[in-house]
Amino acid sequence: MHSYLKHIIYFFLFFTTSTLFAQKITPFETWSDNDLSIANSAKNIKELSFQEKKIIFYINLARINGSLFADTYLKDYMDDVKIPKNKYYKSLVKTLKEQPRLPVLNFDEELFNEAVKHAKEMGKTGRKGHRSGDYESFGERMAPLQKKFKKVKESNQYGFPDALSIVIDLLIDDEQESLRHRKMLLNPELFYIGVGIRAHKKFMINTSILMGGELMNQSSVLNSQ
Repeated sequence: MHSYLKHIIYFFLFFTTSTLFAQKITPFETWSDNDLSIANSAKNIKELSFQEKKIIFYINLARINGSLFADTYLKDYMDDVKIPKNKYYKSLVKTLKEQPRLPVLNFDEELFNEAVKHAKEMGKTGRKGHRSGDYESFGERMAPLQKKFKKVKESNQYGFPDALSIVIDLLIDDEQESLRHRKMLLNPELFYIGVGIRAHKKFMINTSILMGGELMNQSSVLNSQ
């Protein structure tokens, strides 16, 4: 998303009324209590901040009912912040409308620890990307996690302070022709998640999201849906 839009949204979110924030975190009546409960899979994880829990919640909502997410949280957000509804937004709506129900993501402590570590390092150095603070490649960083998961993916977001903005920015994936962030969040072969939000000396705040696939020591993952 364009940097000027990020700054506009950043200040908009900080200086709007508490009523708007309540609207953003209050479930729409069209969502079933069961789906809202399932999506809130990280609600009891003490290590996570409120916004980190909400990131997992919103991603799960988009995964378990993409069509309803597009009609509620996504539409409401876009109407409020007045972001241009460009081709990336339109393709996201199409994807969500056609998407089958996907597995819920569950918190994983190892993914969380690495996400927090990376967000801290990027914040301290003022950098972006997937290399560590001492310039380890993504593959080198993920080597310990690849002993646990058959697949590990990472997305990073810079400049947004609240969960819904972070998730929608990654889902729209503006100016990313590969749509790699969107594809990661909606990947049916990923089942676990860790999220770290930390301060960033250039972008004020940055978020690292790590997602893991099937465990190396099991042939399938059972979901509670």
